[in-house]
Amino acid sequence: MTVVAWTLLPLLALHLWMWRRWRAGLRFQLLVDVVLLAVVGPALVRGADLNPVRCLSGAAPFDHWQWSPVTQAQPTQSDLVLQFHPWWAEARRQLVRGELPLISDRMGGGLPLLANGQSGLAAPLTLPLWLLGAERGTTVMAWWKLELAALGAFLYLFRRWRLRWSAAAVAGLAYGCGCYQVAWLLVPLAWVTALLPWVWWLVHRALDRRQGLGASLAAGALAGWLVGCGLHPETAAIVVGSSWMMALIFHPRRWTRVALMAALSLLVAASLSWPTIGYIGGSARLEHSRATRPNLEGLSLEVQVAAARQLLIPALNGHPGRGDWRAPFPHAPAATGVGGAALALLAAGAVRRRHRRLLLAALAGLAVAAVLAYRVPPLDDLLVRLPPLDRMTLPRFAALVPWSLALWAGLAVEGALAGRRRAVAGRLVPVAVLATVALLGAPWQLRPLDLALVGLTVALAAAAVALVLRPGWLAAAVAVEMALLAVGVNPVAAASDRLPRPPVVAELVRRVAEQGGRVLGLDAALPPNLASRYDLADLRAFDPLRPAPFAAFMGLLGEPEPILGGPLRKAPAGLCGAWSVRYLVTPPGSDAPGWRPVWRDGSAAIWENPDWLPELRVVGRTLAVDRSAWSTLLGVAVDFRTTAVVAPGSPLAAASSVSLADVVLDPARVAATVSCDGPCLLVLARPWAPGWRAAIDGRPAPLVLTDLAGLGVAVPAGERRVELRYNPWRW
Repeated sequence: MTVVAWTLLPLLALHLWMWRRWRAGLRFQLLVDVVLLAVVGPALVRGADLNPVRCLSGAAPFDHWQWSPVTQAQPTQSDLVLQFHPWWAEARRQLVRGELPLISDRMGGGLPLLANGQSGLAAPLTLPLWLLGAERGTTVMAWWKLELAALGAFLYLFRRWRLRWSAAAVAGLAYGCGCYQVAWLLVPLAWVTALLPWVWWLVHRALDRRQGLGASLAAGALAGWLVGCGLHPETAAIVVGSSWMMALIFHPRRWTRVALMAALSLLVAASLSWPTIGYIGGSARLEHSRATRPNLEGLSLEVQVAAARQLLIPALNGHPGRGDWRAPFPHAPAATGVGGAALALLAAGAVRRRHRRLLLAALAGLAVAAVLAYRVPPLDDLLVRLPPLDRMTLPRFAALVPWSLALWAGLAVEGALAGRRRAVAGRLVPVAVLATVALLGAPWQLRPLDLALVGLTVALAAAAVALVLRPGWLAAAVAVEMALLAVGVNPVAAASDRLPRPPVVAELVRRVAEQGGRVLGLDAALPPNLASRYDLADLRAFDPLRPAPFAAFMGLLGEPEPILGGPLRKAPAGLCGAWSVRYLVTPPGSDAPGWRPVWRDGSAAIWENPDWLPELRVVGRTLAVDRSAWSTLLGVAVDFRTTAVVAPGSPLAAASSVSLADVVLDPARVAATVSCDGPCLLVLARPWAPGWRAAIDGRPAPLVLTDLAGLGVAVPAGERRVELRYNPWRW
């Protein structure tokens, strides 16, 4: 009933208002309803969630955390479960307690949370998350993302450009309910793409000659908010940048006004995302991109051809929801097709003179995406060397493709309705191209249902050409195609699957509640971030902006992925104990040297660490080890009770008597009174990250990188009050 109250009831009120005041909008809304019911309807009917989590009876205890095998080709599904749901749940927990979620003390041993840049704390659109929880909120937001995207595209063309109803409806449905929006629907990126038409409309209106400077400044501030509010900064920057490009095409002589708006946007975005900027500066992602420069590598011809086929016929490479995906790349980044009906309409009519600049803006966006997302030479080799393109995730530029194609299709329909209809031979060219691609795309590899979708795309393309002068039937054909392409892309899971509690989890929760300490999982056991959903503190984290020293530390433990992270292969008891890890979870049959077995069944085993140490301690000795020699620590017995590992050149400790008193251990503030008879080192087993600062007796003190990736403060002899604070705005 909660989801119904957030979706169907407001939508019913919208229908009633449209029925009384705006019948044209009601006709369009009824078509959008078809796609809404196809995508979110199954979850509403079953009282379930749009969620890839599956609790499989008789499976290993954490297999249900892996997204459904038939959707493994869509990376957005894993992102939702492993990143966004834990982040949102942790932020919500701290907000309910009246705290600003700066540090997640349950993920990554205490990694920054607000600074990861995708929690959406400054975005009112994420209100369902904080009121309903991660899973329920995701389902509600999916409903309104589709609605907002479709309605925005329709209104932009229908109200701003005065296109006929069918032309605006075709563009609204093709963009707002298209494959790209549906493929990314469950993650924050879809909020940004849903707002793209509204951003264009806002910027366009602000530059109208009847509007003053205040309107331009307001538009610039709102565009900057979108980039910095934490929905998806990278895609938001692309969306806002496309609006500036559009503005220059329409108002080249007002370039100073456009530059002023862009400058204000950058200022607002930087102000809101300042913690994220600092976090990126110390991240493994930035370090990795500087070393490897991955954007200099172009796409192979095989990938480019497969992506082009996917663009023309969305189902040609298979369907991620049915497990027959055949392309050499993941599904979501290339799900940019707008369907056969919309593509065929590109040749239906010539664009009217009054709309040619809008078409030019659409084609400019398409060209940018072709060069940067699909890496069409020769400009791509030059542009990817220029900042910030050399650091960006270039496939994000594909978000401009469906918007450009949808605009083009709408303008072509408008031209046909205005008497600029092309000859039959010209109108059938796109249909012939689609049919040829379908025949050459090896459709026999697909399941029968997806093979039927391929044929349907071609058939609806031919039908759309014939129906171009029949507004109602034309828009209905586009809506039906979008609905059929969207079915099953985002899987539905029962509410009981959100946080299943297998025996190993119940036992782990019980032991941590009694003893305290962090947990760690090896191989496929206890995937990172998910322990936080059970009120457990995990040493690992699934976060694209993990600090570089922490990622290197995880790499020492056998983690294969330097940016996001992955399964660990090693867990030395001494080093893990220094990071306050008390319990280790391993798959059945695995061994854990140095750990003490305390529980096992046929699915997993729990081990206790005899070398466990508290999160905050003080040591009287230091051991200097260069990063290149970290691997030697795996075979050396270091007594971390009295010794800490530091980098060469760090202050050395030499104390025989040390003690702690008056300890304060909060997520963003740690304080203690340290007593030692010589120079000593206060060790905090939390990852170093930009924003941490230390003070001794109220005076600033330098931080020392300790135990490979942790925080330390060199303390002089005597009794001192030492404090560490995390402030992400002062990195």
